[in-house]
Amino acid sequence: MTIFWRFIATSFATAAFLTSQPALARVNQPLTDIMDLARDVATAAAMDRGYEDVMVSIRPLDARLAPALCDAPLQALPGRAKSTLGPISVGVRCNGSQPWTIYVRGTVNAYADIPVLTQSVPRGELISQGDIAIEQVEISSDFERIIVDQIDIVGKQAKRALRAGEPLRFTQLMHPILIERGQEVTLISGLAGIEVRMQGKALASGAAGDRILVANERSGRRLEGVVGQDGTVKIRWR
Repeated sequence: MTIFWRFIATSFATAAFLTSQPALARVNQPLTDIMDLARDVATAAAMDRGYEDVMVSIRPLDARLAPALCDAPLQALPGRAKSTLGPISVGVRCNGSQPWTIYVRGTVNAYADIPVLTQSVPRGELISQGDIAIEQVEISSDFERIIVDQIDIVGKQAKRALRAGEPLRFTQLMHPILIERGQEVTLISGLAGIEVRMQGKALASGAAGDRILVANERSGRRLEGVVGQDGTVKIRWR
């Protein structure tokens, strides 16, 4: 056999040997590690906001994902959402030699002791102390939207019909209307420490703290004032 044919035979033999060897298997990052980190981060964020009984439900990642095994500690990306309850998205990043970033979605709920209505309240009805009880309920939105103190409920008026047992939100309640449009009211004006009272007519309805237009009964001049807790209107001079 010539040197040429020996070289060809050796090359084929070498190639056959190499192709017969199993390829080095790539090691992937377990998806459970990524999901567990996202769950821990979401739980810690909710507990930092004062929620104690926190439940985090993580949506399973697509099994077809195959991120490389990270040779550095996994890191959670800073969250952009202000809310910690409800739908969440947590970014998990590998800053190793083969970097990748995966976002994990889920839902965070919590249980809390908050005031709720013991019975349904019709629209426009005033809420009394007897209408409220403290109960442990499941909540899925942050406390910024939910009323947690009874003092913010008692004496308020329902903007719409409210159902028993549900958490109340500030947007559902309002201060009771103290002045109706067309009603005769007492106007209070004060300059240089001198208080002057006069009669007027309300040109709009309003609750305590609302700004409304009124008309001076004598001059007919239109003025702007703030409704007081006692139903008077304090004139605002510009």
